[in-house]
Amino acid sequence: MNKIKSVEFENKGLSCTVVDDIAVLKLSCNIFDHLLNIDFDTEMLAWFDLVEQSKVKGVLSISESECYGEKNYVKFLSDASGKEINHEHPEEIKKFAKSEIRAIEINMLMNFIRKIINFNKIFVSAMQGEIVTPFFGLSLASDFRYIDSQTTFLLTHSKYSLHPSGGLPFFLPHYIGQTKSIEYLLRGGKITSEEALQMNIVNAVLPVNEFYENSLNEVKNICKLNLHFVKVTKQLSYYYRKEINKYFDIESNYLFS
Repeated sequence: MNKIKSVEFENKGLSCTVVDDIAVLKLSCNIFDHLLNIDFDTEMLAWFDLVEQSKVKGVLSISESECYGEKNYVKFLSDASGKEINHEHPEEIKKFAKSEIRAIEINMLMNFIRKIINFNKIFVSAMQGEIVTPFFGLSLASDFRYIDSQTTFLLTHSKYSLHPSGGLPFFLPHYIGQTKSIEYLLRGGKITSEEALQMNIVNAVLPVNEFYENSLNEVKNICKLNLHFVKVTKQLSYYYRKEINKYFDIESNYLFS
């Protein structure tokens, strides 16, 4: 991995270019491979600071369809648990043979969530394909979320009796209420693009064709707002920033479950 020394960078499966004062972060990789790379995580956390200090007005994080999918999630769980996982015939995961891998996943998700909710500029997630539990939760830390019509949120953690990571139990009730939230968190299942829009989990469902162009246009319109106005409004709106640390303190007791 090349060192990230500026807002714009290029690495295999992950790059950033600035387009009209928007930092466009493109992900075309198995996100778990990057998440488990501590050097990468350290570089990316520092990257947020570079963006804050730059003239960039916002970030558009846009992923390809397989980036957050179940195939990659199962590969990660197989590696961490030390046994072959089959998503069509799921089994309860009672322990992790490589507990350090699970710990890195949980801790790095926490770190990225903290960075996003404390980010003073606009942060937008544009997602396609399957979005498994950890990144469903992570996406809810964004200011805006766009998906295409084929996107589904998969609450796959329940199939393996794993706690829902990525801060999902913290964020989801803010959008759909405690009653519906606990049902999804315990029973699992999936949420289609239409359902996600109806539940206000996403801001818009964009056409599959020209998804990138449409997402970028949406972000350009949002980022016309005054930066000081954005900063103050976000600080007032995300009053629960301090509460997320208390939540993570609790989750830290369940790293291996």
